[in-house]
Amino acid sequence: MKGIPKPLTESQKETLIGLLEKQSIGKITEKQTITLGDLLKKKNAKPILSDGAKTYLKSIFKDEIFNRKKEIHNKYLSKGIAVEDDNINQYNEVRGTFLIKNEVRYENEFFTGEMDIEEEDEIIDFKSSWDYSTFPLFEEEVPNEDYEYQLQAYMDLRPNVKVAKLVYGLVDTPDDLILDEKRRAAWKLGFIDGLPEDLDEEITKNMTYADIPKEARIKEFIIYRDEKTIVQMKEMIVMAREYLNSLTTTLATHLKLI
Repeated sequence: MKGIPKPLTESQKETLIGLLEKQSIGKITEKQTITLGDLLKKKNAKPILSDGAKTYLKSIFKDEIFNRKKEIHNKYLSKGIAVEDDNINQYNEVRGTFLIKNEVRYENEFFTGEMDIEEEDEIIDFKSSWDYSTFPLFEEEVPNEDYEYQLQAYMDLRPNVKVAKLVYGLVDTPDDLILDEKRRAAWKLGFIDGLPEDLDEEITKNMTYADIPKEARIKEFIIYRDEKTIVQMKEMIVMAREYLNSLTTTLATHLKLI
């Protein structure tokens, strides 16, 4: 979804309104006219299929035609899956809620997804930070815009839902992942017989958080339903499908030439 244009900020919206008023009464300067044009261009920008998106679509296409699938494995994903329940339980304990993991997958013409928590008028999705350094304690905006698009898609799957909540949690890393991290550190630093005791303890401390209040290990972001963004996301999907169709044509031409 990187090709979706960024919306105007609140400050830019106010500037645009002021400049339109000045234009309507004929009291706008040449410099202000240029600024007005730039803001209108940004306001009316259309989604585009970026080069990065095309590269990703090509990889998906190759997966299909060769009947292969490149699995994604990394330590961040592994932790997220392993501590999903711990993250929800921590939130319940701190907030006094009784949230239960959703097991229902929704699908429509454009999106498919299984949100973590499904309430009658709200969707909640949990993300587990890898360690304390990546936990967005002081962030005012969602650190990863992809998650905003994910929750907009979830809200489209649930038409009655107007607000979603993105919750980052900092919970202890499972022992096996801590051991893997220590092995990586030992290999990188050239320790054949294991890490020195102080470094071993430091890694454990950096990846477990019993000494930090649970209240400080939760960060919430509220995301409101944005129909314009949802429409643009669907436009992007249509463009992606058209691009995939063009790859089919390209492949057919290639095979004829062999």
